[in-house]
Amino acid sequence: MNPFKYNLSLRVFTKTVEPADICAQLGLEPSIMRKTGERRTAPNGVPLEGVNDCSFCLFRLSQLEDELLADMIERISSTLLPHQELFHRIGNTGGKVSFYIGWFSKGNTAEDFPSSLLKRLGALGIDLEFDIYGSDRPMGSA
Repeated sequence: MNPFKYNLSLRVFTKTVEPADICAQLGLEPSIMRKTGERRTAPNGVPLEGVNDCSFCLFRLSQLEDELLADMIERISSTLLPHQELFHRIGNTGGKVSFYIGWFSKGNTAEDFPSSLLKRLGALGIDLEFDIYGSDRPMGSA
């Protein structure tokens, strides 16, 4: 297998919980925060057409040196256990909480996500989303 790099963020979309309340309850500083009804903007602050149809928080999470992706998700999800009720309230009212993974690789890569970790994420109500940036070569080409 080839090595890969990754970025991990926690993303929250909601129409029912104020973004400032989410940040306060989690004790995290958002990299991006948008509020329902405010004018839409691009991540760089450029105004866009329309208004936000839901609130959004993005929290960029810090990787420990040489930390495997599954280990990082395990570590971070452990710290989020006290917030299970908040995540369920968001999910039960049409919102979404997810770990958003940017996966950067050249060639064949893999990572094992143990069932115990997936069970914990399910219990917390946290989805996994992958945005994979791989080689430009088509599959099966030399």
